[in-house]
Amino acid sequence: MPLLLRRSIWSLGLVLTLLLTGAAAVAQEEAAPKTETTPKTLWADFNHYVRIARPDLAQAAGSVLLEKADGNQLLEIVESGDYPDYERTLQLAARIEGVKETAAKIGSKIQEARVARSREATRISTDIEKLGEGERANANATVRLRAAGQYSAPALLSALVNEKQKQLHPYVLTAMAQIGRPLVYPLCVALPSLEPVQQGQVAQVLAEIGYPRALPALKAVSENPKTDPNARKMVDAAYRRLAQSTDLPANVSAAELFLTLSQNHYRSATLGDKEPNADLSQNKGVVWVYSKTAGLVAIQVPLAIYGDVMAMRSAEMALTLNPQMDQALSLWLASNLRRANRLPQGETDPSYPAGHQPPAFYLEMAGPLRQHDVLARALDDKDSALALNAIAGLTATAGTDALINREGTVQPLLRALSYPDRRVRFAATFAMTNARPKAAFPGSARVVPVLAEALRQGADRFAVVLGKDRESLNKMVALAKDLGYKSYGGLKLADVAEQVSAGPGVDLILTDLGVDDVRTLDRQTTTDYKLAAVPILAVVNGADQIALNHLYPETDSRVRSTVLSDDAAALKQAVADATAVYAGETISPEEAERYALTSLKLLTQVSQDGAGVFDVKEALPALIEALADKRPAIASGAAEVLATVNSADGQIAVGDAALDAARPQELRIALLQSLAKSATLMGNHLNEVQLGKLLETIKTSQGELALAAAKAHGALTLPTANVVQLIEQP
Repeated sequence: MPLLLRRSIWSLGLVLTLLLTGAAAVAQEEAAPKTETTPKTLWADFNHYVRIARPDLAQAAGSVLLEKADGNQLLEIVESGDYPDYERTLQLAARIEGVKETAAKIGSKIQEARVARSREATRISTDIEKLGEGERANANATVRLRAAGQYSAPALLSALVNEKQKQLHPYVLTAMAQIGRPLVYPLCVALPSLEPVQQGQVAQVLAEIGYPRALPALKAVSENPKTDPNARKMVDAAYRRLAQSTDLPANVSAAELFLTLSQNHYRSATLGDKEPNADLSQNKGVVWVYSKTAGLVAIQVPLAIYGDVMAMRSAEMALTLNPQMDQALSLWLASNLRRANRLPQGETDPSYPAGHQPPAFYLEMAGPLRQHDVLARALDDKDSALALNAIAGLTATAGTDALINREGTVQPLLRALSYPDRRVRFAATFAMTNARPKAAFPGSARVVPVLAEALRQGADRFAVVLGKDRESLNKMVALAKDLGYKSYGGLKLADVAEQVSAGPGVDLILTDLGVDDVRTLDRQTTTDYKLAAVPILAVVNGADQIALNHLYPETDSRVRSTVLSDDAAALKQAVADATAVYAGETISPEEAERYALTSLKLLTQVSQDGAGVFDVKEALPALIEALADKRPAIASGAAEVLATVNSADGQIAVGDAALDAARPQELRIALLQSLAKSATLMGNHLNEVQLGKLLETIKTSQGELALAAAKAHGALTLPTANVVQLIEQP
């Protein structure tokens, strides 16, 4: 190739290379975020790259922006930037992989800063001043005050009572009405303590907002004989205007209205509904208090207890107005107890007065009638923790008659004997037994069977397993075993009825039945107190799971479903979710032992009680079964009870246990002593094999074991020749 041609080709290549390199450099310079960046340019870049669908560059700009700008800086940039429609950017980014998480963090940061800024006291005060600075300034200030919501109430009310700001009062009143419902609660708290003029003005605002929750406060001011006549006229007018939208009777009192408000708060907390003045951004509820010196003051309490705190405060208002209102006292007690039960661990309730006693103090002081009210509410709401509180109060303060009889209604404690939760059932039974009733009462036949059930409590967990066929049942039983459960298995509920009845209780119902059969199972078990509160986990195919999820929403049902999987961890999690949400925590081994020991103590009382209300023989199978318990205290305790029961089967069972050489010596000594006591009370019912073992024990033992065996020999009135034989033994 000629030299000139080669040089021409080389030159052309060099030119092309330079052109391409320069173009790439220019493109890179235009596309990438500039080296000298500020939060403002980063915000602009983020918006730009999202809108031209460059997620890589948008992600780069957004990540640096989050590092460089705090919430306040970011909010300043957003509010003064070139993208007033930035929310469209965030919506677009939320649908783009690679940038949606960063966009969500930016959106959260903006929102948090906006909420915090809207609640700044200085900003609220400035906005209140701007209400009187013209139409545009007023509109902008009102928007910001509405964003502050209930937190604007202290400054608005302060301006309203300040004569130096009189020119602002019409604007303040208009702004209050426009902010609306968030102000109703704080204004109602302040209303009784305001001066007459402000009382009338605030009453008008409440009427204009139109929220019926203001009715109790308005009625209380109207009923107060110290209320200024002119203020009363305006308050009455506001009350009538609000009451028009309700079906309230004409003669309803303020105390009755506060009681209704308390009931509404309590019901909302029971159902998990959001309270109007809950601050979800802070996970807090806001309690308002008012004094003429400090004005309105917000107290934040954990959101988990907010509904109960509000129910308490409304019930307390009802009691202040009518101290004889028993319903209000019962509701106050229930709210206070539930508030304490629901208070998250490590948190406090700053709204609870420092001088107040613990909730149990007031429950016990209130006495059995109010305790029964609390228990009835707890049983209706399926609130086991509150039911246990109420039963503890009854146990501490109520005599036999108060436990069994309740004026005009069905006795809640009797209902508790058949309550699905074992803890509640046991507590009610223990209370009934401890009361030592002198005559039978409705439900008394339930007491000893529940004591027997408490005796059977142990560390094991039990599951009812129902399969659609034998092969399926075997697989489900194996699955239950892998999950840590002992099984009662069958193809239908009737197959396991006897085992359930005699057993210590069921923790889970596991099945692979179809949708219709699961629905039938749910209906059948609802009528059985031992199964009514047991969660049902259906292991099904995908289609059946969809159907079951539709029939049984997770928020309010004990029926759960999962798809059969080889993933053991996923199945265990499904079981854990089912039991935790509906049935609560499993009874621990330590708790089970306490229940069993308490049951034995009470069964001993029953066996020694001459009233004959309870029949200890109904617990005989459980007592005999307990002799084989691996816990020595349970086995020896069961033998002590059996020693007082006139039963040949009971004595024979104690004899078998006492003469079992494999048992620890200390336990055998206790069992032999119970055998001696049994023989003393009812004579000898042992068989020849047992008598032979007893004599062998005497011959081959030393010390306390030999003494206990000899004592049993004497109590059984065995032949004296046995003694002579031992004496003559070399």
